[in-house]
Amino acid sequence: MSYLLQFVRRPHSAAPHAPQALVDEYLRLNRPGFYGDAYVRVYVDDTPGFVLEIADCTKAINLEFSVDSAELRENSLFKIDTLIGALQRFRNGLAAEVELAEHAE
Repeated sequence: MSYLLQFVRRPHSAAPHAPQALVDEYLRLNRPGFYGDAYVRVYVDDTPGFVLEIADCTKAINLEFSVDSAELRENSLFKIDTLIGALQRFRNGLAAEVELAEHAE
């Protein structure tokens, strides 16, 4: 799980012996002033506990990940890598459409 260390954010006032999550973030997906309560919630701790929840204004999905066996660990990494790749391709396509729309104006 060393690849997760790049995402670690240490709380400023954590007690010295309090368990800390490796990743613990709640991020709004819309800029301030835009309609909706879309968010992504990511949480990874060493128990192991995993949360990946993505929500738009009305619905949320929770993706399951497990590290209980070698096969499940491999599948969990495959799942997140596939999702990251799909999101990057979607972003590239969206950026191309934004550029076309801006030239059309």
